[in-house]
Amino acid sequence: YLYHGKKMSKIKKAVLFFIIAVALMLITLPVNATGSAKLGGTFINSESATVTGSFNYQWEEGNLQQTFESDYQYKKNDDTEVMHELYLNTKTNYTFAPKHYVFGIAQYDYDKFRADGDRKVLGFGYGIKLLRTDRMKSSNEFSIAQLNTDSISEMIYRNSLWFSYKLTDNINFTNKFLYEEGSDSDVFIRNETAFNYVFDNGTSIGLGNTYTEDPVDNNVLSITIGRKW
Repeated sequence: YLYHGKKMSKIKKAVLFFIIAVALMLITLPVNATGSAKLGGTFINSESATVTGSFNYQWEEGNLQQTFESDYQYKKNDDTEVMHELYLNTKTNYTFAPKHYVFGIAQYDYDKFRADGDRKVLGFGYGIKLLRTDRMKSSNEFSIAQLNTDSISEMIYRNSLWFSYKLTDNINFTNKFLYEEGSDSDVFIRNETAFNYVFDNGTSIGLGNTYTEDPVDNNVLSITIGRKW
C-alpha cells in the first residue's frame, strides 16, 4: 500500500510539474518566441486509444537559442492504467561558428510502468548544422550527461539527429532521433516523426508517431489538432 502511494505521489508530482512548466513558459515567453501546443487522439500499436498533449517553444537571439519540448501520454482501459508517460526536455545552444554550436541540456522522463522509475539527464555537448536551406534543415548532436534513476547514477553517451523538410509554406515534416547509452543502464531510444499542415491563422492538424525503447518497445501513433505561433 505504501509503495502504491509513493507511485501515485510521483504521478501527481509529474503532472503538476508539467502543468506548472507549461504555465510558466506561456507567461515568460519572449515576444519573438515561436512554438506550438497540440492535443490528440492516439492509437497504441494500432489496437488501443489514448489521449496525448504537447507543448513546445523556441526562442533565438543572436548566437543564443533556447528550446523547450514536452509530451504527455495517458491511457486508462476498463479502470486500469496501461500508459502514463511524461517527457520534458530543455536545451540552450550557443553558436560559435556558422555550422557549429555547443549546448547544455536538461531532460526528465517519467514512465509509470518502467521498473527503474524516473530518468533525469543533465549534460552538455557539441552540435553541427549538417544542412540549412529554405526548405530543409538538419543537425546532429553529440553529448555526455549524468543520468540518475531510482537505482542508477552514471555518465552516459547521447547522440541526437534532427531533420526538418518544408514541403510547402503550410506543410512540413520533422523527425527527431535520440540515442542514449551507459554502462549500467539500458539503451534508451526515442524517435519522433511528425507531418503537419498549418493553416494561415496558425491552427494546425497533423499526424505523428513516437517510438521509444527503454528497454520495452512502444509505438504511439497520434492524430493531433493544435495551435502554432
